[in-house]
Amino acid sequence: MGLPGDTNLELLNYIGSTDMHWVGNSNELNAAYAADGYARIKGCPGVILTTMGVGELSAINGIAGSFAENVKIIHVITATGRAAQEKRVMIHHTLGDSPDHRIYAKMSSPVRVAHCYLDDEDTAVAGIDRVIRECYIHSRPVYIYVPVDMAHKSVAASALDKPLLLTRPSETAAEQAAVDAVLGAIYSSKNPVVLVDSLILQLGLKPLVRSFLSNLEFPTFCPFMGKSVIEESKPYFHGTYNGKFSYPGVQKAVEDDSDLVIHIGPLPTDMNTGGFSAKIDPKKLILLQETKVNFKGELFVGVYLESFLTRLSNYLDISRIPKTSSLALPALPPSPPNSEAKDLFITQSHLWPRIGKFFRADDIIFSDGGTCHFGLQDAEFPDITYIMQNHWASIGYALPATFGGAMAKRDLTNSKAEGWNGVKGGGVGRVIFITGEGAMQLTVQEVGSMVREQLDVIIIIINNGGYSIERCVVHPDAAYHDIATWNHKHMLDFFGAEDGAARTHQVHTEVELEAVLTRPELEDPKGVHVLEIFTDKMDFPWRLKAFGKAYQVMKGS
Repeated sequence: MGLPGDTNLELLNYIGSTDMHWVGNSNELNAAYAADGYARIKGCPGVILTTMGVGELSAINGIAGSFAENVKIIHVITATGRAAQEKRVMIHHTLGDSPDHRIYAKMSSPVRVAHCYLDDEDTAVAGIDRVIRECYIHSRPVYIYVPVDMAHKSVAASALDKPLLLTRPSETAAEQAAVDAVLGAIYSSKNPVVLVDSLILQLGLKPLVRSFLSNLEFPTFCPFMGKSVIEESKPYFHGTYNGKFSYPGVQKAVEDDSDLVIHIGPLPTDMNTGGFSAKIDPKKLILLQETKVNFKGELFVGVYLESFLTRLSNYLDISRIPKTSSLALPALPPSPPNSEAKDLFITQSHLWPRIGKFFRADDIIFSDGGTCHFGLQDAEFPDITYIMQNHWASIGYALPATFGGAMAKRDLTNSKAEGWNGVKGGGVGRVIFITGEGAMQLTVQEVGSMVREQLDVIIIIINNGGYSIERCVVHPDAAYHDIATWNHKHMLDFFGAEDGAARTHQVHTEVELEAVLTRPELEDPKGVHVLEIFTDKMDFPWRLKAFGKAYQVMKGS
């Protein structure tokens, strides 16, 4: 992923002599998002190539999102030559008089875990190996700077014979002590529950966690960002736990009725905790975190999640697991009457359960935040891969990420391999992107990349007349929530797709929606297809309304 520029042309020229596939993007921010989506599906680092300064800084927002959400990215930046750096030449892409050509490395320092400058043939290979290892063990971005005059330098091929250690073992005594403590709590519990959260997905642990849960069969819930970790058809799955934004009875079952809560891969952000309304007694809470275990307030440090879960599963004595009865949660409330829009027009309460029925097993779903993510919590998922960026929450992320994810799926299909978290390359799974028309406008250029690469993608646009999540939070009638009106009927044609208008559908009513969702070409899409769904701009998913109220409380409004 990336863009060509004057300093990287020599390096780019070598790609043609390898089995690598160069994928150009419309801008560097989109390239960073796309590399993130690629990594989340395939499991290996996504790689982005930019020029120093203007290119690398354009990408930094996307890199920051990958850092915040534990996504492996290798950002290669081609820099000015070593002599120009030493003489501080006032060349383009530099700042001021006698410029420091390496100043941009200081700007990216907070959003990476390692970097190297390849300015010495004798140390270049070791530098590359070091940062790749750091990328894997921390599951976060790294930077590699390549001076333009280093692109043609040769290094010893024998360095490739030395395998990289890409995992980090736990401190054995601490890990075993934590395993013993957790197993003791499991065996003695009467009303245990499990929360499955986002770090499971970001660290590629979904198959391991699913196997562990199938042995426990404890009542299981997911916070917002843990949706799709567990198969929702399992009898022990009881829906989304998001503090007071949960369905009736869920918060009480987790916080009051349980005597043990095991929270796997927690990410306690505002979005993931119901505006910090999730309150679990720390005396009964076990947090299985990325680098430590918090056992009811006692810390076991240097204990890494994958290693710990593997040992915990191996030591689990199934005969000692307490039998738990199914939770008796209150019945879900009936759907609200269609009062916010005219009869037959599509409402949020109708839309999201219907979208859930449109999904099928092995689909890969990318969703932007805001209305879409709040609404999709009310969709019952089959066994899919669901990707959204709810922590960093950068509007427009999901479209380029979908492009990267679709590229990864094609690579997996061609290699007949399985990707991250059990993603299947072949089979009947589709790539589906869901967004609002506001987020669409930020990164729409990558639709052209989808068309160029001949990818099979279904784009679903929820057109609700502007920035709905902000409109729901404060001052709903303010003009700054409104955006330019685009006619998406012509979008595919504009980006060069054949028969683009014929593969674009716009619906306003439930009947029209049903007719499009059941069309054969959406069952097995070839090329890019677009479905634009119009809803009332003052109609919000109920969880989004609750978040809006909580946000006002947090801000003192």
